Amino acid sequence: MRIRRIGKRIAALLICLLLELWGPCFLLSSYAELSWPSADLTAVSAALMDADTGAMLFEKNGEQRMYPASITKVMTALVVLKHANLEDQVSFSHDAVYNVDYGSSNAQIDEGDVLTVSDCLHALLLKSANEAANALAEHVAGSREKFAEMMNEEAAALGCSGTHFSNPSGLFSEDHYTTAHDMALIGQAAFRDKRFLDIEKEKSYTLKGCRRNPEGITIYMEHKMLLQNSPYYDERVVAGKTGFTKDAGNTLLTLAQSGKRRLIAVVLGDKTPYHYSDTRALFDLGFGQTENQPLAEGIFDRSAVREKLLKDTIVDENCRDSDLHIEGEQLVSLPGGASQEGMSWQLQYNMPKNAPEKAVARIQYFLEQHLVGEYFIEKDPSIRLLFENAPSSTKAAVAVVTISGFSVLIGALVLLFGGGAAVTAKGIHDDRKLSKRMKERRRQRLSELKLSEEEFRNLVARRKEEKRRGEGSSVRRAEEAAPGVFFGEEKNSGGESAGKAGGEADESG
Repeated sequence: MRIRRIGKRIAALLICLLLELWGPCFLLSSYAELSWPSADLTAVSAALMDADTGAMLFEKNGEQRMYPASITKVMTALVVLKHANLEDQVSFSHDAVYNVDYGSSNAQIDEGDVLTVSDCLHALLLKSANEAANALAEHVAGSREKFAEMMNEEAAALGCSGTHFSNPSGLFSEDHYTTAHDMALIGQAAFRDKRFLDIEKEKSYTLKGCRRNPEGITIYMEHKMLLQNSPYYDERVVAGKTGFTKDAGNTLLTLAQSGKRRLIAVVLGDKTPYHYSDTRALFDLGFGQTENQPLAEGIFDRSAVREKLLKDTIVDENCRDSDLHIEGEQLVSLPGGASQEGMSWQLQYNMPKNAPEKAVARIQYFLEQHLVGEYFIEKDPSIRLLFENAPSSTKAAVAVVTISGFSVLIGALVLLFGGGAAVTAKGIHDDRKLSKRMKERRRQRLSELKLSEEEFRNLVARRKEEKRRGEGSSVRRAEEAAPGVFFGEEKNSGGESAGKAGGEADESG
């Protein structure tokens, strides 16, 4: 017995020792199942963003200033698409063609050539033509310098805080820089522009009418993840832009879609060919290890949001909970299978210029300090209707009619004032039109039945009296003789019953 007790004690001590040594490992393993996935990349800086939720799924030095090289041209294209028509004619100046680095990427467009904006954008995005970038900048803004100002304004409007562009091409300049995070925001804007995506669908494009190539020259897409004959091809990739300078290294901005999910990957300061393998690793991480979940009920607390907006003087006391809404379904991007328990939110008021007109704030959702979703909170405008026909004691009363993004409340809004009823001007107008139309129909019907107004009133009075006494046979016979005359039977032009209100209007004369 004693030996058995000693054995039990030794076993217990061993278990305690194992727990003490391996317990932290067990806890770490449990925590890792809920932690954000990571990737081992060659790139100096990288970012992976969910295009629909705005969640940053992965960052490596995401806020570090880097040189973007030719992925700059994505912003160039967005500014051009915003300010020019695709069929506009673009003339290539001497400066546009020759003010580029010797040997840098071009589409063999010469001074004096005239191409459409569409032609130039294809040369810009497929072939990374620097002369096309310069010519487009001159066409839109008059000079590359002024166009760069437009690029910086647009970047700020998208929420970029670590970016400054000094030219439309991405050729090296000390004051031409960005961050992986900012380039993801620019990629998000590109994902929203159908014309940009349509251009990127083309894997080749023929430029015609150029001096050097009068019969046409065909240019080809340079992003290898879009080319089926490339070992780097990825069927999820739908658009993207390559970049390289000696100072920037390899840069890559890539848009991908799998099912309904859309992701943006950015790698900066990478090496050949790791900019492609790093990008693939990011998409594998995003599509394979994270998911979009509908926001759990109760996390968006409309009342608490209103109180916060009121406290921060963004709205006033007249704002109601129901005035605040978010367009569309709210999704949050989380590690696969993760719970939303412990999620928090905060409001941001530094609204980008591309925010909806009615937006008053951005709500950001966080889980364990990770931004998992971001949406605009919109406040519905209110229309205050003054009731001119209300009693003097209530003339100052107003009815607030909320106009939502989905429906407009029109028609009559009835409020009681001292036992009376006030209706909107539109409701009064509609009632008067209906009453007039029914009176005219009644006159025509009575004329056809050879009944006078006095006989009609007598029949109505008899009906009321017989109804009061529980009788009604004589009135029913009169109704059978004159169908459609009595209130409750008249139909409006839409086929709906005019109802008791119309009959009462008729009866009043």
